[in-house]
Amino acid sequence: MRSSSQNTRPFAGWLRANRGSTLVEFAFVFPILFALIVGIFEFGRLFYIDLTLHGAAREASRFGVTGNVLPDPNNPGEFLSRLDSIVARIQQVAPGLGVTPGDVTIVGPNGAGDTGGPGDVVTIQVRYQITLLTPLVKPAFPGGVYHSTVTIVSQNELFDT
Repeated sequence: MRSSSQNTRPFAGWLRANRGSTLVEFAFVFPILFALIVGIFEFGRLFYIDLTLHGAAREASRFGVTGNVLPDPNNPGEFLSRLDSIVARIQQVAPGLGVTPGDVTIVGPNGAGDTGGPGDVVTIQVRYQITLLTPLVKPAFPGGVYHSTVTIVSQNELFDT
């Protein structure tokens, strides 16, 4: 016959034997969980930059097809060329990215650097390199760099020249 003290704590020995197992399980799961969280942040950053570039190119395209130009900040009372205005508009809409004029290609009916006239089809392309920040995600991309290219093709409106 068993004593009453044995019946009240039937799992006491088992609980004492498994106290360290939670720490061991956590040690196995934590690196996977950490990599998952870091990957979510890195890919979120990539998508944010890509969407910002799409918005900037779309805004610059709309700006260009209407024939608008920006005032020249260095020469009051004068205006930038349409080409410089389109590039400046991209830089205004995506200020934190540091898009340079060399990242933007504008191709009109007369080739590269041509913004076309009323009714012409114009292509605006923005190429941008995003350097990945986390060592866990870098090996997934050649050289640890993600290359983003945004292309917008639009037809100019019938604006006054």
